Amino acid sequence: MNMVGSVTELEGAVGKPVAAMALKTIDHLDEHCRSILAVSSAGVLGYLDRDGVQRTRLLGGAPGFAVASPTRVECALPADAAPGGASLLILVPGWRETLRINGAIHDGGFVVREAYLHCGKAVIRSGLWGAAAPTGATGDSDEASVGQDAAAFLRAAPFAVISSRDEDGRADTSPRGDPAGDLRLLSPTTVAIADRPGNRRTDTLHNLVENPAVALLALVPGDGRTLELTGTAGISTDEALREQLAERGKAPKAVIVVEVSRARLARSDAIAAAALWNTSRHVDPAGLPRPSAVWTDHVKANKSGGVGARVLRAVANERVMRAGIDLDYRQNLY
Repeated sequence: MNMVGSVTELEGAVGKPVAAMALKTIDHLDEHCRSILAVSSAGVLGYLDRDGVQRTRLLGGAPGFAVASPTRVECALPADAAPGGASLLILVPGWRETLRINGAIHDGGFVVREAYLHCGKAVIRSGLWGAAAPTGATGDSDEASVGQDAAAFLRAAPFAVISSRDEDGRADTSPRGDPAGDLRLLSPTTVAIADRPGNRRTDTLHNLVENPAVALLALVPGDGRTLELTGTAGISTDEALREQLAERGKAPKAVIVVEVSRARLARSDAIAAAALWNTSRHVDPAGLPRPSAVWTDHVKANKSGGVGARVLRAVANERVMRAGIDLDYRQNLY
């Protein structure tokens, strides 16, 4: 399947991480981040369970379910979460951007090591927050492969979140969004996920070169269940597979291929608690900070050294940033 075996091969296929993107990262939760958390009703946690298995779990509740200080996030963590590297993807129903927070589970809470706003392309491609009728589906399963109910759920899912970690245990949780059907089931134990344009950091892909353990959580708007797939993953540049996952005439540069060891389809208390699919309770984006303002302020607050970083901090401009984002969203979804 033409699998990538090294960072050199990976970067030859998808390019190197864009250094300027790293400047949008800060080492704490500033006022922007805390204002986003204050209205968020859901998040996805990537963590290791007490058996050492990579997991991905949806958390949720009333807006402000996760209480933040500059260095910690306090929320109800899974009972099986082990101390160590963990990552949060914060969702604000009705908003296309997501907040990514990486750190560790420690002393019953989440310690922040880095935070950054993720671009909205995955949410836009998936149509995640559009009106969705209740599915009425109730089938649950917990199997060593993707069974009939889980396969049907996967075919209907336009949005997923993938959790991984590097060889040093630094964790990352990243969104994936596409029209339903693009989370492609290749066999009862193999799932293919196109790597579409995003924030150009390629954290997940670099992690998988070092550490194949992965957990994927899929969502279907209107459905009260989640599908969690755990196992291992690699990166394929196979031309036929990439063309199979082409959208709008554009094939992805790489495909994440997950070998599933466990598929858990189950009712989610977090979806109900967060009223995730109730559009009347979605947040009006006008009440949130402009993404361009967040990114501009984060670039200016970033502490990276070097001449290039200093120059970018000096010239960062919110109006220019906003125009660039709008153009990128229009032209580079695929």
